[in-house]
Amino acid sequence: MAQYKNLKMAGFILMLMSFTALAACGSNQETVTYKLEEDNNSIETSFVADDGDIIEQSSQSITSYESIKGIETKEDAEALLIPSAEPLQGIEGLEYNLDFEEDHFIETITIDFSIVELSELPGLNEILTNEEENLNLEDAIESLEEQGFKKVN
Repeated sequence: MAQYKNLKMAGFILMLMSFTALAACGSNQETVTYKLEEDNNSIETSFVADDGDIIEQSSQSITSYESIKGIETKEDAEALLIPSAEPLQGIEGLEYNLDFEEDHFIETITIDFSIVELSELPGLNEILTNEEENLNLEDAIESLEEQGFKKVN
């Protein structure tokens, strides 16, 4: 009886591994990350793509207060940036966060394109899509490299 349970468990594990392998073979998902650093500022952007179409993007930027004209303190940055972040709150499929430190702020954005409605992304709808109306990884990488971003290994 114990031997039957072991055989049954081994069969279940083998079946689970087979399904996992088949699921992995059916997807051409890849993740790429690019970074740009200038002075005391940096932006790191990662894309998750499936068959060349972007399904998720996450970015983290670190910006020093001294690099923004008119901002000298954490309080100045909060007064300027918090109101501009409000339209991004509550959009399904979009996570947006600002974290204010003493001499810089960190902005984190994650967009799940399988959930978010592009028309709800203020000012981004026009620049995100190409002629085929999709979010193409190749186009995004080309755009980042033109702006000076370097691939992170």
